[in-house]
Amino acid sequence: MNQSTTRKPPLIEKWTTEDVHQWLMAEVKVQQSCADRFTEEEVSGACLVSFNKTDILDFGIKHGPAVKITAYLESLKKACKHQSEFPEYVEKWTKEQVSQWLVQHLNIYSKYAERLQEEDVSGDCLVCFRKQDLADLGVKGGPAIRIISALKQLNQKPEPTLQPITDKQKEATKPTEPGNAQAKEINRPESYENTESKRDGTVEKDSKQIQLPFHKTSEKEEIQQPKPQNTRVRNKGAVVTTVSPDGSRITVEIKNILDDLLKVDLKTFIFHLRSYTESKRKPISQSKLEDKDSMDIAKLMINHYGNEEAPQVAIQILKEINQLPLALQLEERISQLMQMTLSKESVRKEANQGEKLKTLLSCGGNSLDTYDKFVVVVNKSHPEQLHYLQFLTKLKLFCVLDFDPNSAASGGLCHSYRELRVANLHIPPQFQGQTESVIKNLNLYKQTSWVFCNGRHDLNSDSNLALDYKNWLRKSCRDVEQLVSFICNPEVLLHGRYLIIFLLLSPVDTEKDPVFDIYKSFIKHTKEENIISVCESQSTYLKWRELIKEKCDFDIEHLSINELTLSEINGTIMAMGPYSQSFVRLLPSSGSSAVVLTQKDEDLLTALDVLCTNQCENVYDENSSEFREFRISVEKEFYRGGKVKWWNFYFCDKDKEKPFIKRDKYENVMKLIRSQWRDSKDMCVLLNLFHHPGCGGTTLAMHVMWDLRHEFRCAVLKDNFMPKTEVAIQVIKLMKLESEKPSPVLLLVDSKETDNLVISIRKAVVEENFSVSADDAPNCKVIILNCVRSHSPKQQYRQHNQTQNQFITASLTPQEQKDFEKKLKELEETHDKPENFYSFMIMKNNFDQKYINDLAHNTLENFDFSEKESELFAFLALLNTYVEESEISLSLCEDFFGMKFIRWPEDSVLDRMNPYSNLLIIDRIEESGGYKGLRILHQTIASACLAELERSCYNKVSEITMQMLHYDLFFSTFVVKNRLMRSIERMLIERQRKKDGDERELFSPLVHKIHNQEGRQTIQEIFVKASSRFVTSASIPQALARYLYINERDFPEALKWAKKAKDIKENPYTFDTIGQIYKSNLKYNMDKEKQEKSLNPEDLDTNIKIAINGMKAFERAQQLADKEDELQEETPDDDSEDYPRKSYNVYGNSAGYRTRLSPPRSLLSGSTFILAKSNRGKHGNREICQSHSKVFPQAAGQVIK
Repeated sequence: MNQSTTRKPPLIEKWTTEDVHQWLMAEVKVQQSCADRFTEEEVSGACLVSFNKTDILDFGIKHGPAVKITAYLESLKKACKHQSEFPEYVEKWTKEQVSQWLVQHLNIYSKYAERLQEEDVSGDCLVCFRKQDLADLGVKGGPAIRIISALKQLNQKPEPTLQPITDKQKEATKPTEPGNAQAKEINRPESYENTESKRDGTVEKDSKQIQLPFHKTSEKEEIQQPKPQNTRVRNKGAVVTTVSPDGSRITVEIKNILDDLLKVDLKTFIFHLRSYTESKRKPISQSKLEDKDSMDIAKLMINHYGNEEAPQVAIQILKEINQLPLALQLEERISQLMQMTLSKESVRKEANQGEKLKTLLSCGGNSLDTYDKFVVVVNKSHPEQLHYLQFLTKLKLFCVLDFDPNSAASGGLCHSYRELRVANLHIPPQFQGQTESVIKNLNLYKQTSWVFCNGRHDLNSDSNLALDYKNWLRKSCRDVEQLVSFICNPEVLLHGRYLIIFLLLSPVDTEKDPVFDIYKSFIKHTKEENIISVCESQSTYLKWRELIKEKCDFDIEHLSINELTLSEINGTIMAMGPYSQSFVRLLPSSGSSAVVLTQKDEDLLTALDVLCTNQCENVYDENSSEFREFRISVEKEFYRGGKVKWWNFYFCDKDKEKPFIKRDKYENVMKLIRSQWRDSKDMCVLLNLFHHPGCGGTTLAMHVMWDLRHEFRCAVLKDNFMPKTEVAIQVIKLMKLESEKPSPVLLLVDSKETDNLVISIRKAVVEENFSVSADDAPNCKVIILNCVRSHSPKQQYRQHNQTQNQFITASLTPQEQKDFEKKLKELEETHDKPENFYSFMIMKNNFDQKYINDLAHNTLENFDFSEKESELFAFLALLNTYVEESEISLSLCEDFFGMKFIRWPEDSVLDRMNPYSNLLIIDRIEESGGYKGLRILHQTIASACLAELERSCYNKVSEITMQMLHYDLFFSTFVVKNRLMRSIERMLIERQRKKDGDERELFSPLVHKIHNQEGRQTIQEIFVKASSRFVTSASIPQALARYLYINERDFPEALKWAKKAKDIKENPYTFDTIGQIYKSNLKYNMDKEKQEKSLNPEDLDTNIKIAINGMKAFERAQQLADKEDELQEETPDDDSEDYPRKSYNVYGNSAGYRTRLSPPRSLLSGSTFILAKSNRGKHGNREICQSHSKVFPQAAGQVIK
């Protein structure tokens, strides 16, 4: 929008509610009811400046006026008068006229026009719309861009004529239903396209020769379905990638434009045409153009330049001869033809059920990765169908709701599935109870849950017999409905991230069928669009469709597959991506042999990501363009700042001239592993790789593992929350898999707590009772390579056994710098702007702080914390600075922006995050079944951005922290929010190790920073707010108590918060904190009293009570510690603790506590000192001591003497 010259900014903040009302009526010119709504909500100028579109929509104001108000408000903030860049007549259009223009002049689908009309989008509102505003109304990207583009072209065109929309026009601009596509194609009335084709056989013949997508076919050809091929590699030849209108139609359009030229102008056009040199083709010769009319010229241009280039040539020449209106007219007509062609293509694809199936399973793509999980509801199967149901093994199944009681028996679907994959067999009542407990107990996410919803005949029990419908309703229906409610709970599966498939292998003839009841149950909890139906026959589909239409008032036609055979369905799905694995995955075995890792075995290794010897091989046709595109995409993601994938090493292995950068410590780590494998006597060896965050430590470890995959059975521990005893069992299973002799295992771990894992693996090896010869002993060994993030890796390396440790820092050697320079040149050959791969460039510049600071400064130049995008970026900067491996889930970001009402591609969040998206990346998080999260590319960038916000934008870290704590959205019980809550909690309480030892700092880095900047009041405000968010966590009040007694010496307030922590959870740590407060209080009194010549004996009783209370607290802590040690023998890892084991190690032994508690010396000496200084006299002191003699016998004895 153009804006007038700037003037002095109005003092908007001082406006009253009446001023806001006046501005809306006089300046923005909205309806009175709209302005009144602002007054009702008491919106003054100070409030108005913080408003965005979402806030206005929340008032119940429709989208059209909301967008207009937002646009005017943006101009107001910039102290500019709002001016439109569009013709004045456009702003006078009513909402009905806007709809007419969209349908009659742009051929936009009537459903979009109606949607805009519903939201009161009149002309003065439409001119304020941006692409995102249209998208927010459900308008797809193509039509949205066309609307914006057409608006801009109105300045160069006469005012369009608008007429009331007829029913025929509405029908013409409706998306054609797939079932009707054929009939419309066959019974189409003869148009000018057909007429012109008859008049000119040459053009028709030419269009057939170049095989345009829409050349005429016979009815038989039109109906015939292509059979899907069961191939791993996508065949892009089968998918139309270039769409252009039919040549005859383009010919007519060019001819009509040339007819509008005067004779002299037509001659000028021909003159320019024969000398046109901007095409790769030679100009049309003068002899061919002599004595030709407009139709002949149009045909010549089509034959010479082709369908796509000919109209562009005509448009260019028309502009050169100053015929701009005709050039724009031709441009618009060709654009309309293109849209009509695309519309027909989509209809044709919809009619193709194979394409439709892929679209339903992947939201228009070709990969099953679009959805995180699938839920399948299936009824009675038949043995002859099982061969064609192999596709179920490829889907990422969360659960299967099976209504076939014979499914688990031989010849049943469940039995067939379990021959290839792991499935745990359940019944609906097992899904009742606390969500987290159900997920843990049933091993959900990690393995498929197969739920029998109406009996199970392979178990010989009357309670497992299938029930008739009446008894099923009475006895089982409620349990199954609760199961459906559990599945649709966003704590379990995120809305929009899963797909429900009703797989009907037998007819559902009546509404009195449990399968139909469950369909009705699902639509109570989720939208119909999240459910698709796949039917084994047309007759089954017709009955099912009619039943739902009659009873649920919904037509499932567009969400159903019914014309494909089960064989075709199976082949189509098996040919879809992802192609992350080869058909046969191999593991190294004894004697340089190899064994097959079956999918079923891999399903059992739920904690491990196994690296095979043939990883990434035979997945793609590596000569295809698809493989090249995939490679560029994976490389770009990694060098921008994404996590390294095995593919990155594979690409470099295939291209020996462009190897993966070998870090300076690569050979050291390689030698370390081989020497420990060869020489160590231990069956499990722990090797630590200490590294700065973001310096490539994990990438180095994975590089070494990649190159050792033929010598070791390699795996990455992907589940740090699994009990270490279970991890140990899986590691031993990997060691023994498919071989009589064990094979050595190399396990990559990214964890600070590995001692229990080492102990568990050693114990598991002993229990396995391997009988191995001396020669085979090295093969019965597990090497754990543990990547440890550290802010002082070199110092930690020196403090440990250097024969079992190595380190890498955020500093490159000269050779490494040369390697990074060389890699940049390689990337320039294959990627656009590799200088924008910021994580790579940070390393290439040897972690130069100026480069990072400049990047942060340039990105945040126009930062405005009041904008949602800026606010979310600030939250990410805070989290990524202070918490390792932190992110905000993509679904939470969508909720934050209010983007949940339609399915958004992940790029939409990045688009919304402009101009900060160049510093952001989306990662896949494997926790809780897997989801996607948003983070800043590199920890150093996050830290620099946070510093820049403080320096230039005046946003204090404490303000960002408090603002984050104020958002209810971040603090509910959803699975992905639990991870964010843990990150926020860690940010407040997790303490770093000191650089010169194993001891930790007193407080978290964030608390240290805020304390140094603002002091106690701000710290306490933050912790008080946090305690209201983390009501079940003892760690927050415990951390505040520690801060108050250590830093502030406010013992009463510290004791209050320590007792609050104890009330939440009684454990050794909460009682120890109470004891430490009493101990510090007594020591503080001692130091104070040493400065005094005589003491007041009246305080003696109080001080001894402090000592007694401290003793009791320490004694209780010891009792709980002993009890915890006993429990640890059964469950070595209790990860439910709120980080105290990592943060508070208060005593000496490995469990954290002394074996036997003795009274702390400071308590005894303190009481003795007080008695000695007392002027109360020996007799008075003896009375006090005798009253406490059970606790202080030594002190009493000293006084009595």
